[in-house]
Amino acid sequence: MPSNPYVFTLSAASGGDRDLATLRGHAIADAHVRFRRMAGDDVLFEPEVDPATVERWGQWLIEQLEAADRIYQRSGEGWRLRSGKLHEENERRLAELNGWSDKALAGQRELLEHVDDPGDSGDELEQSLSKLAAAGWNVDSKKDKGPPTVYFAAGDMPLATGDDWRAPDSLHPRLSAALGLLVATLPPAARDGDPQTRAADLAAQLPALAIMGDGTKGALLDLRTIAKALRDAGGLELADGEPVSSVLSHGGFKLRAVKRKRAATTNGAAAEAPSAPDPADPVALIAAHGDDVVRFALLHAAAPAKRFAATDDVLGYVSAFLAELRAFAASRLDGAPAGTQIDLSDGLRRRLAGWCDTAVTRSTENHERIDLHLATRNAVRLLARIEDFDARVTEDRGELAGADREAVGIALAALARLLVPLAPTIASELWQSAGHGGAVDDAWPSLQREPAAAA
Repeated sequence: MPSNPYVFTLSAASGGDRDLATLRGHAIADAHVRFRRMAGDDVLFEPEVDPATVERWGQWLIEQLEAADRIYQRSGEGWRLRSGKLHEENERRLAELNGWSDKALAGQRELLEHVDDPGDSGDELEQSLSKLAAAGWNVDSKKDKGPPTVYFAAGDMPLATGDDWRAPDSLHPRLSAALGLLVATLPPAARDGDPQTRAADLAAQLPALAIMGDGTKGALLDLRTIAKALRDAGGLELADGEPVSSVLSHGGFKLRAVKRKRAATTNGAAAEAPSAPDPADPVALIAAHGDDVVRFALLHAAAPAKRFAATDDVLGYVSAFLAELRAFAASRLDGAPAGTQIDLSDGLRRRLAGWCDTAVTRSTENHERIDLHLATRNAVRLLARIEDFDARVTEDRGELAGADREAVGIALAALARLLVPLAPTIASELWQSAGHGGAVDDAWPSLQREPAAAA
C-alpha cells in the first residue's frame, strides 16, 4: 500500500444520516489511519469540513471556471462544468493507475462508458437517458419532478442550482461533496484564508487513499473531475495528474433482527421477547451496545471488499468478547506498573511471548493489507491465548504470581495496543489498568523476542 499522507471515505451523497454501510467505510478508514499513526506515519483523516468553508471555496472555484469559460447555464437546471475533456483524461488515465481495486476500476470504466456527450439535447438526451435506465442507472423520470435526472452519469457535472451561482446555498451537493474532500487536506487555519492565496497549498497531502463504498463510484468520478477542473483553473497541483493513488472498495453492511425466544413467566405464560434496537439504526445500536461494540462488529463481520448481510447476533458476539476481556483484565490488573518484556526464563512464559509476537506480526500484516476482519480475529485469539496461559500456570503452580502475573499484564498491554484501531475506548481502559503512563496509541506494540527467534 503506498504511503499516502491523506485517507478519505467516499459517500454516495453528502449530508444526511449515516447508515451502517457509510459507518463501515468510516470505521475502516479510521482504523487504518490509527494503525499508520502508531507505526510512525503522519497521516491525515478528517471526514467532515464546515459547510460554510466548502461553500466559500466552491464559489471561488466557480468564479475561476467562469473566467476560463469552463461553465455554462443549462435552462432550468442551473450551472454545469464543461467536463468532456476531463472525462477523456479520466478515461485515458485508468489504464495507468496502480493500487486501485478491480471493483473501483470497473466502476470508473462503467461510469465513463455511459457518460453522455455534452452536446446531447432534446431527443438525443432522452435516448441517452433511456439507455442508461436500461443499463440499471438510477434515472428519475417522473413527470412531476421536471426533467429526468441520471445520478452520477450526466456528462457535464452540475456545479450550482438556480440562475445565480453566487446566491447562498446554491452549490450543488455533488460539488460540495467532492470539494469538501479536497479542502480537508488543508490545516483548519488555512481553510479560513483567502482561497486565491491558499489554493497552492490545497494538495499538500495528495494523492490520497480512498475508501469507496457500494454506490460511490460516481463520487469518485466527481472527485477526480473537480480536482482536475481546479488544477486547470490554476489552483491545484496534482502529482501524476491524479488526486487519488489507491482505492479500497468496501461492501455494504446490513443487519436484521435475530428471532429471540420468549421467556416463560412464573405462572408458565409466555413473556414478551426482550426488546432490541432497530438493527438498521446506527444511533440506536450505539446507544444500546456502545461505540466499541458497533465499531468492532463493523470491522469483524467480513473482509472489507465483501458485503455483509446477516442477523444482529454479531453484535452479541462482539459484546460478549469485550465483556469477557474487561472481566478478565479486572481480575488480573491492579494498576501497578508492569514491565515491557516478558521474563523468558520459563517455558510457559516463553510460549506466551511467542503468542504475543505472532499476534503482533499477523496484525501488522492485516493492517498493512487493510484486512481488518483478520485483525479483529487475531485480537480475539490473543485473549484466548492469554487466558490459556493463565489457566496452565494456575493448574501447574497453584496461583498466578510474580513473573507469571507480570507476564499476563504485559500481554494484556500488548493486546490493548492491538485494539487501538479496532476498539479504542477499551484499549485506553486496558492501558491505564496495566499501570502504563502516556497514551496507548503512541506506538505499535513491539515484539517480545528477537525477530529471528519469534515463533
